[in-house]
Amino acid sequence: MNKSYLFFDIECANCFDGIGKMCSFGYVLTDAEFNILDSDDVVMNPETEFDWYLFSPKNRCQLAYSKDYFRAQRNFEAYYKPLKKLIEAPDRKVIGFSSANDVGFVVSACERYNLPLIQFAAFDIAVIVDNAKGEKKGLADWCAHYNIDTSSLQAHKSEDDAVMTMKLTQAFCKENNTGIEELLEKNKGCRLSVEKYLEHREIKRHNDEVMQKIQELYGKKCRAVLTNRLKGDYTFGFKIKKDIDESLKIATLVFKHGGILKKSLKANGTVIIEDDTPEEYIQQMKKKNLTPLTISDFYEIVRME
Repeated sequence: MNKSYLFFDIECANCFDGIGKMCSFGYVLTDAEFNILDSDDVVMNPETEFDWYLFSPKNRCQLAYSKDYFRAQRNFEAYYKPLKKLIEAPDRKVIGFSSANDVGFVVSACERYNLPLIQFAAFDIAVIVDNAKGEKKGLADWCAHYNIDTSSLQAHKSEDDAVMTMKLTQAFCKENNTGIEELLEKNKGCRLSVEKYLEHREIKRHNDEVMQKIQELYGKKCRAVLTNRLKGDYTFGFKIKKDIDESLKIATLVFKHGGILKKSLKANGTVIIEDDTPEEYIQQMKKKNLTPLTISDFYEIVRME
């Protein structure tokens, strides 16, 4: 079977609570020479409210159709089987622009309607081009950079965005004198599968929950402390998300041992730092009358008999 390439883009009615509610799935299907085999804009009823900004006069890139037109269409469930067949076809590679979001939108749509997940992986041409050029641009800006004629295309119309994604990929391949198959083979690291997306989502959920617990401790004083060994104000001198679970452990110990955790300190307090913190940074803290305390020394204080 001949290889084919599916360029796609998704628009959502809203992304409230971090969940995209799909209202259109646009695609362009090509062969390795970028000959178009099929294309469509699958417009659907999102069965939810639209974010007001999508139709605001202040928004220069409004959705391509009216609310009434979206409402008159069938929902995602009605298009599920043909979309699944389209996306999961053998010898087919999927490409999007900032496609991590779109992979998530497909997952969310399946979950909303209690349907088996559509299993696929999408290459992100945005990341491929950004990395090669050493700068970040949006889809329209990259098309302008390559002098791609988009005068007949409408931004935020899914099918047209898919066409722009295809044309950008074609222009990038031409510039680098390579075929699309070779390009994708060299950029497997710019490919996100549904499986990997789900892993990332669970990690994010966990991190968000832990971060919430840390934030709840800011400025709080424990009424039944274990000891007063950590009496005073404390703050983190390292990126909390670098090890979110370790950060929560430290925050909890500060709280239980008489300390008060602060989001930041301007002076007079203790800054908990990593053991390998540069001496220059330590001296800067001391000049501000802040006391640096390494994580190792912090735990030694807590463990004191």
